[in-house]
Amino acid sequence: MMDVDEQQLEVLRRRAAALARVPRAEREAETITAVVFRLADEYYALDARVVLEVHVLRDLTPLAGARAPLFGVTHWRGGVLTILDLRDQLGVRSRGLSDLSRVIVVDGGRHAFGILADAASDIIEVDEQLIRTVGEDVERRLVRGLTPEAIMVMDTDAILAAGREATQRDDHSG
Repeated sequence: MMDVDEQQLEVLRRRAAALARVPRAEREAETITAVVFRLADEYYALDARVVLEVHVLRDLTPLAGARAPLFGVTHWRGGVLTILDLRDQLGVRSRGLSDLSRVIVVDGGRHAFGILADAASDIIEVDEQLIRTVGEDVERRLVRGLTPEAIMVMDTDAILAAGREATQRDDHSG
């Protein structure tokens, strides 16, 4: 009788260990869902977990004398939304604004903020393991790396920090 109980316990231990182990494929397949947007001729991806919405830019009020990346403000959900223009920091040419320009609204914690985009095109899954480093000509503070499809993956923490800094400056300027 004692042998049967020990055998059953051993079977149960192996089953428990097998259930507790994360399959290798799941461990290695780290992906993020990202919103793809365009600035000039470059495509960028921002982690969708921080994106609240994407909408057409309307009623922008530029802030005279504002330091980049702070660009202006607009109305959003009954309040004021600070707009950042990251083109200078990313080294892309400004084409100006058009009626097709988009605002990517980012959850900045205490304050949401918007990022100007020429277009927002897609939502993609990005395999973390396939992101490779970018060349010297790209502002590394804002970009984590490049996908095999040549989409620049934004550094979410750096974007949030830039948004916090800009909204704090905007709070103190008025």
